[in-house]
Amino acid sequence: MLNPQKAFAYSLALTGLLALTSCGGGGGSTPASINSCNNNSALCSVVNGGSTNNGSIGNPDQLANVCTPTGEKAWVRAHLNDVYLWYREIVEVPATSYSSPQAYFDALLVKSKDRFSFTGSTEEINNYFDSGAEIGFGYELVNQNGSLRVTYVQPNSPAATQNLQRGTRIIGINGAAIETLSRDTQIAALYPDKAGVKTILQVKDNGAMSTRSVELVSTSITSYPVLQNSIITTSSNRKLGYLVFTDHIATAEAPLINTMQEFKQSGIDDLVIDLRYNGGGYLYIANEVASMIAGSKVQGRVFEQLQFNDKHPEKTSQSRDLYTNKARNGQALPQLNLSRVFVLTSSRTCSASESIINGLSPFVQVITIGGTTCGKPYGFIQADNCGTAYFAIEFSGVNDQGNGGYVNGFAPTCASSDDLENPLGSSNERLLANAINYSQTGTCSTSGLASPPIERSSVLSNAIETRERAWRNIRLLKH
Repeated sequence: MLNPQKAFAYSLALTGLLALTSCGGGGGSTPASINSCNNNSALCSVVNGGSTNNGSIGNPDQLANVCTPTGEKAWVRAHLNDVYLWYREIVEVPATSYSSPQAYFDALLVKSKDRFSFTGSTEEINNYFDSGAEIGFGYELVNQNGSLRVTYVQPNSPAATQNLQRGTRIIGINGAAIETLSRDTQIAALYPDKAGVKTILQVKDNGAMSTRSVELVSTSITSYPVLQNSIITTSSNRKLGYLVFTDHIATAEAPLINTMQEFKQSGIDDLVIDLRYNGGGYLYIANEVASMIAGSKVQGRVFEQLQFNDKHPEKTSQSRDLYTNKARNGQALPQLNLSRVFVLTSSRTCSASESIINGLSPFVQVITIGGTTCGKPYGFIQADNCGTAYFAIEFSGVNDQGNGGYVNGFAPTCASSDDLENPLGSSNERLLANAINYSQTGTCSTSGLASPPIERSSVLSNAIETRERAWRNIRLLKH
């Protein structure tokens, strides 16, 4: 079931395949109503926890847009039966045991294989992927050995106004030591989901001897997916382009193209693309990035082949996503024609970011520096129903040589822990310093192993995961 307005296609080549339509949708549709419920209907059957008497779970197109708990649960079951990659392995549970269609959706997932499918607000998700807009304070946080620290700050955000910087430690929240607060209290204070929420943080900056108090008020902020770029000249006079890329969203396309054009005009010898905080997003953005890196050598080759469940062989057969030389608006992409690329990684390097690594590997030497990536060779097509966006894993992806299945992530070429003591882009920052060293010596530096890796404590881990939001760690098709 694909809403015609929110059916996502991987590239123009997939337009025909993924323009399948249905009567289901999010905003703007008129909810259907249920006047009767006989024992053989798919709707009644799902609510009672099984299939209908004739064995049919129902057609999601026919069940869509019935915006009642009963109707939405019926659609959820039919939708998963149609598109879910592991639909055969779903264990039936009574829909009446779950308070919401979202909870029912989660209960039906095959957790032994699927740690990624999720639901969210259609409006919130669309706002982020279309314009980079979200509610918050404008920082990203990580739990490093039990200490909650800032990894980066969005420009023009409340966090930036209060001069929070990479490495800043959060010591207290609203007058209480952070470790004394419950997870729910931490989440509500650190990651508000509405504008106008005030939080007072006690923080300690890198190099500071004492703490300071800052007041943050949540607002709608705009993400800068290309957070930073620069050209570094090494001691051996090699030119390295450095790019911090945080989100595969629509607003990333133009600055990515502009940055790559600058790198091309400057004649860089190597590229360091920093994906350590990039959880993924639109696959067409990943394709464009990889295409600009590899250039002419990959034209006509497969960036990623999608593999759907056996109910949809037509999707699989038509889902060879080729490398591209044009942006979505037809603009020619700059081509760097590099023979190798350095990718800075962590456990937050996920999904569409991993597809860049996997897609390039048959054609370009990909040198990864940092931590093992998250391990998500799967993707989604957003399905909207009654204001909720459902993301069930629908496909896996393989590269031009048929390689995929990296459920354990990509281990780094050069293992190195994150360095929150130095700003991003500094030649002293550990991961970037290791890339610079490798570009000149062809070997990994051992200095990056001296500092402990990022870990998440039991006190703060759930708060961190909530802020990351599942929809920021995805491989998403866009029409």
